[in-house]
Amino acid sequence: MAAEKIAQIHSYNGLYAAPFTAFKDNGEINPSVIPEYVDHLVRQGVKAAFVNGTTGEGLSLTVEERKTIAEGWVKAGKNKLDVVIIQVGANSIKDARELAAHAEKIGATGIASLPPIFYKPQTHDHLIAYFKSLSEAAPSLPVMLYHIPSYSSVEIRLADFMPRVRKEVPNFCGAKYTSTDVRDLLDCHNLPGEPFKVLSGFDEVLLPCLSCGVTSAVGATYNFMGPLGLKTMVAFRRGDIETARKIQNKVLEAVLTLTKHGQGIACFKAVMNIVGPINVGLPRVPLVPLSPEALSKLKEDLKKLKPEEWA
Repeated sequence: MAAEKIAQIHSYNGLYAAPFTAFKDNGEINPSVIPEYVDHLVRQGVKAAFVNGTTGEGLSLTVEERKTIAEGWVKAGKNKLDVVIIQVGANSIKDARELAAHAEKIGATGIASLPPIFYKPQTHDHLIAYFKSLSEAAPSLPVMLYHIPSYSSVEIRLADFMPRVRKEVPNFCGAKYTSTDVRDLLDCHNLPGEPFKVLSGFDEVLLPCLSCGVTSAVGATYNFMGPLGLKTMVAFRRGDIETARKIQNKVLEAVLTLTKHGQGIACFKAVMNIVGPINVGLPRVPLVPLSPEALSKLKEDLKKLKPEEWA
């Protein structure tokens, strides 16, 4: 079963949305929007989701909330999305194992996990022990590392780590790579033996990641400007680097312009609410929504970016 789903993850060479978790006005999660959310992504050409990650505020959710959101995406994505990966990382291995077993039970394609980010693993062996325990809770699912050192402060060289962990965890198949260390990314695609699937995690550097061997990417902007990411990939694959660079620069301009108004996730949730069709509400504390003044300025900048052209 794991081998079949690993092949499924390897064969998908498109974009993954990193979905926002929708909240109601009272701060409770709002999973009722997920079916419409899936349809919105599919209309953009985005047919995969990486659920309960950073953009989804996964670590601000309770275990039960994370289960509810995971169930919503797997159910709504059936026969519509090609891949649904659930991020199950937690500081407590018991919580992470519970979430992993739940993802297996509901039929997710695979799981990914942040490393523990309070008692940080000091060596590869420590992190391997974590993933070995995690995989034992969901042996039929592919397992991936969510590598995001700017948030986790867990600095490893992925090209060294992945071959080692696969010796201990046979269903380990790759990583979500949210780092700008292009040299390590390049090395990940030059490893001997069965290749790993490495998903690019920074929308604004998709093009250089494609040149390193990346074939799929996960991102927050793919929630509302997925067609630009897809056009970048198409242009790159046909060898039209100039067009790919122009499109990538539009994405970079949008990211830099929109996120100058506040914390990144708060800014992107505001954009999602404006361009629609899904209202994902406000972020959950410790993230805070944009001030009225910042929101007004974001709306002005958004008009200048011409979001009607993103499609």
